[in-house]
Amino acid sequence: MRLFTLWGLVAAVADFGHSEAKVPLDDPIVVTQVPREVKPAAKAWDSKGLVRADWFEGARIVVVSPEGQVRVLSEGFASACDPNVSFDAQRVVFAARKTGQSHWRIWEVGIDGQGLRPVSPENQAARSPIYASTLFTLDSPEPWFTLVYVGRENIINEAGRASASSLYNVKLDGSEVRRLTFTPNNNFDPFQMWDGRVIYAAEHYPLEAGADSGRVGLSGIHMVGTDGELYGGDAGRRIQHMPCATEQGVVLFVESDEVTWDGAGQLSCVDERRPHHTYRRLTSDPSHLYLYPAPWRGNRVLVSRRSADGKETDGVFCFDPDRGECEVVFDSPEYHDVQAQVVRPRPRPDGHSTIVEPAKSNTGIFYGLNCYDADERMLPYLTKGTFQRLRVIEGVPQSADDPASGSWCGTASKGLFVPRRLLGEAPIEADGSFNVEVPADIPVLVQALDERGLALGTCGWVWVKQRESRACIGCHEDPELTPENQYVLALRRPSNRLTLPPGARRNVTFRETIAPILRNRCAASDCHGGQDTPLRLPLTADQPSDQDVQKAYAALLASTDRAAGYPSPLPQGGKYIDAGRARTSHLIWRLFGADTSRPWDRDKGEGASGGRKVKQMPPSGKGEPLSEEEVRSMVQWVDLGAQWEAVKTADQPAVTKQAQAR
Repeated sequence: MRLFTLWGLVAAVADFGHSEAKVPLDDPIVVTQVPREVKPAAKAWDSKGLVRADWFEGARIVVVSPEGQVRVLSEGFASACDPNVSFDAQRVVFAARKTGQSHWRIWEVGIDGQGLRPVSPENQAARSPIYASTLFTLDSPEPWFTLVYVGRENIINEAGRASASSLYNVKLDGSEVRRLTFTPNNNFDPFQMWDGRVIYAAEHYPLEAGADSGRVGLSGIHMVGTDGELYGGDAGRRIQHMPCATEQGVVLFVESDEVTWDGAGQLSCVDERRPHHTYRRLTSDPSHLYLYPAPWRGNRVLVSRRSADGKETDGVFCFDPDRGECEVVFDSPEYHDVQAQVVRPRPRPDGHSTIVEPAKSNTGIFYGLNCYDADERMLPYLTKGTFQRLRVIEGVPQSADDPASGSWCGTASKGLFVPRRLLGEAPIEADGSFNVEVPADIPVLVQALDERGLALGTCGWVWVKQRESRACIGCHEDPELTPENQYVLALRRPSNRLTLPPGARRNVTFRETIAPILRNRCAASDCHGGQDTPLRLPLTADQPSDQDVQKAYAALLASTDRAAGYPSPLPQGGKYIDAGRARTSHLIWRLFGADTSRPWDRDKGEGASGGRKVKQMPPSGKGEPLSEEEVRSMVQWVDLGAQWEAVKTADQPAVTKQAQAR
């Protein structure tokens, strides 16, 4: 009753519009309205990327009453979007721009339009806020209330674009900003489940040559950034985003095989009890596309829908996944009506205790129970002792403001856009377990190595928070299976510390590490320095010119027919080098004198020698073989992505620096 009394007082002085609702509303809704004339498809939009366009220029946020009356909630802003209603239904957080030139910032206002105030830092571009449950520590006097939102990172992502974002947490008073995710791509569309977990959309790209092109899938974390997980598995279409969960435990999301400018697609879902094995499609309507589902009542959701040809504006509909029915709720012909949220009190998700205290630690623990619990392709070929060591690699994000970004390898060739450096190696125990301490709040890759130091598999980007102990069962294990209850060998001794400061971490690059080896061992005039060799390395001079070093690099990274048309700017299979995968690289075969690829590679026809004998280099009488350390450096160079030169660490986001200083 309080809400409707308040509504009546405001309605008496507000300037209302009107649009008739088709399905009766028993509560008001908050809606983002984008002017009909906005045509983002005609704007500059990177259709090759995996993330939708930002098309909310000139948008506004309105409150729609059960009677269909419309009241503007975002007066005074040039653009506003991404509303989220508080648990008591008394306040709304949203993203807005004061002017067309200013960046997006998070604001909070009462549902009556009073008490407007900023929440996110002034110096950070921020979007998609959600109210989150309480946080507390064992010795905190009382819990504190927070928001989770998306902050833009000014770095180059894995596809070479200045497009990356992370999830952040901030107290409602705007203090204690904490970054939650650390993968070097886009992380967006947060939604908090009843148990406190935050599910969100995460952009992923392949890590090895010959892998599939990138995708956007659902991931999950606790609201302090710990316990990261792949939430929805690999079932379904390539792009999955805009998740929400109904009151009855159905997690809906929008998906498509190709990115649309506004992210619209078809609706699919998983059951929150078994998200990896319950995927099903809910719509397959070629004439309509859906976007921004949000829970309403029971299993029903509010969702926006538009015509697939783009001739009609988006309207707000009620979708029932149990019956497959979609009925209009609100549709203003002058606007695209999207991001609808019901204004009704709702239960607050479970609170979360946290051990993350940046002031007390700058490292965390990462351990695995059994590396042999592996990918189905690998499993038949793994025997005890296959895995010997663990290699841990740091991703080094590059600032989008750096003129050298986007082509870190100079003019020689394009390669990885998120360069890597070595944190170190640690043993994998006989039972397949490992236990390492690593720096917190950085993107990390993990590779399982064989007896030659060749990576047999690469785990996707992960991170640990301060004082966190993050575990995995194995590599590509079924996340719904409970592991065997056993005290693994790696946990019976202290963690292997891979915590060197940034300046001491090893870069393994062509210019600094590999070119000197090739000049000393392979570039004699009667070997690869000569004119008649298929692989010419012009490094015979005592001090090769920069141009000659780049020519040698380009020659080693020459592509093959199987790399032609590769659907991503990421590592390609090459004539001599498969960037990110030394075991299938012809150069590495010649150093070992043997085909080092594995059966799961040959099953896919990648890199196999076809039974031909591989001649070891250098040939007998043509020079001294490479030392064990030199071969190890060559292997590391390829497995780390065959990088051109060492890179500078990007500046840490100012907002994170502020948080750590508090």
